[in-house]
Amino acid sequence: MLQAIRDRVTGVVAFIILGLLAVPFMFFGVESYFNTVPQDAVAVVGEDEITVNEFQSEFAQYRARLRQQQGDQYDEIATNQPTVRREFLEELIDQRLLRLHAQNIGLAVSDEVLLDLIREIEAFQIGGQFNPEAYRQALVASGLTARGFEQRIREDLLTRTVPTAVSGSAVVTEKEIDRILSINEEQRTYRSVNFSSDDYLDSVAVTDEDVAAYYTNNQSQYMTEELVSLRYVELKAEDLTGGLTLSEEELRQRYEAAKARFLSPELRKASHILLEVSEERSDEATRALAQTLITELGEGASFADIAAEYSADPISAEAGGDLGWIEPGQMMPAFEQGLYGLNEVGELSAPVKTRFGWHIIRLDDIQPPEGLSFDDAREQILSEYIARESEALYIELSERMVDLVFADDTTLEPVAADLDLEIKTTAPFGRLGGEGIASDPQILQAAFSDRVLLDQAASDPIEIDRDHMVVVILDQYIEPQPVPLDEVSASIREQLEEEAALAAARDAAESFASAVREDPAMLDEFSEPQTIGRRDFSLGAGFSRDLFRLPATAIGEDALPVLPTNTGYAVVNLTAIEPGDPTVVDQQMREIMRQQIAFAQISYEINALMEWLRANTDISVVEERL
Repeated sequence: MLQAIRDRVTGVVAFIILGLLAVPFMFFGVESYFNTVPQDAVAVVGEDEITVNEFQSEFAQYRARLRQQQGDQYDEIATNQPTVRREFLEELIDQRLLRLHAQNIGLAVSDEVLLDLIREIEAFQIGGQFNPEAYRQALVASGLTARGFEQRIREDLLTRTVPTAVSGSAVVTEKEIDRILSINEEQRTYRSVNFSSDDYLDSVAVTDEDVAAYYTNNQSQYMTEELVSLRYVELKAEDLTGGLTLSEEELRQRYEAAKARFLSPELRKASHILLEVSEERSDEATRALAQTLITELGEGASFADIAAEYSADPISAEAGGDLGWIEPGQMMPAFEQGLYGLNEVGELSAPVKTRFGWHIIRLDDIQPPEGLSFDDAREQILSEYIARESEALYIELSERMVDLVFADDTTLEPVAADLDLEIKTTAPFGRLGGEGIASDPQILQAAFSDRVLLDQAASDPIEIDRDHMVVVILDQYIEPQPVPLDEVSASIREQLEEEAALAAARDAAESFASAVREDPAMLDEFSEPQTIGRRDFSLGAGFSRDLFRLPATAIGEDALPVLPTNTGYAVVNLTAIEPGDPTVVDQQMREIMRQQIAFAQISYEINALMEWLRANTDISVVEERL
């Protein structure tokens, strides 16, 4: 819509608007005029501001990078949600905090470092070397000035200086590596008795009252999706083909005018003998010699022998005068006229004069034109004409559609009437989309935008693809409603039964553990000892996690902890803890572990620094400007 406004503020209208804008400057001056405008900041970090324009520009670049990286998987709507915009703003705040901190502690980026970095950028190089002109042209193409670009690079480098210094200070000792490896490679031996929740399903009872109570207490889980239906008009180039046709004569004219598109040219294979005009041999004498040689050839002399003896074209002379296949436009006009004037294979031309001298041309072979005849190309010519004309009409009408929506965005009737379009209605659909145009991400974004949903105004024209434009307006909004109990009672009952069976399995496991503590003889009921490592998840990730969290004091028959499994619960008798042996780990694994420990240290230090900076810096965010 803003583009439409810009397109129309021209001529007299632009003159009037500029005149009105000039009034404050005339009375108050430039400085006083701008001082009345509030600071356009989306966030303030200390004494520094992140302007709305800066945020929008950075966020647009971020989304462009995501679009390029994710390709068809990119979700335009998901990446423009308020939560995503807020998270991105937090990243900008972190960057600003780091830059300000670097400046406060006296760090700076020297001109030498800056220039060295710029010289290393491939886009500014030619033949692997920095080129000032390539640098200038690249900046101009991107709409940047050298000063602005260099300042931005300097700021980025300064932002990275502190994290880089922190990462460079990370030191990992061999003792730390040994300790982590001994933990990672630790093994534990246990015996267990398992209690599966499936064994208790038949013993649990869930009443209708239980189902109704759960339904009431968790009403938010059982709501229908909010739905909208849209009224819309769509303009398609493919719908504008009615009445577009060509007469038989027009079709044939277009075929003849574009014959080169449909037919390959006639190729002719030729040989020649080139006689040069020189100081020793005049033009007339050269022509006479050519005529004499033609006579000899006609009497049976060898073309190849004469070419080898007389031709001034050394390359073809060695090949018996052979020039290979020739197509129109390849040779001098006079030469082609002589060649294409021959009718029979083996026929010799009269002497042909070009700027190189006099030629004797022999026609060796003919390859007729290949491709589509008029009848074959007829439908293609017609379809191309219809596509071109319908696209031109589409462009004209789409511009008219923009004008009409700009003039009145409260209704679709003027658009439909002026462009002779039908106002259609979608079936209700939710935020995940529906059928037809409701499956298009741009339509979904417009449908649930404040403009359409809250203001109930027509959307800006949406270009779904190159020749397809749609304008939508809200038809109906259907608020979320409670799903009837009878539609979800079965799933609620199943859920409650599973939860009750799981609780029964846990109770049984706890009771069994208590009984074993009272009667150690029951330890005979436990399974045979099993030894597992930290990455063994055969009984579920929860079981492995909790087993390796048990302290050494859990070894023995008195502890008997109850741990969750992937089927229920297990009473565990931990019998041994065997630390990993760092000495059996190869050097490659030790280096990987060194990097992981260093990365953890760096992350911890940087996170601690960011927390300190945030705690000691005044930060304010204007949410409504996001």
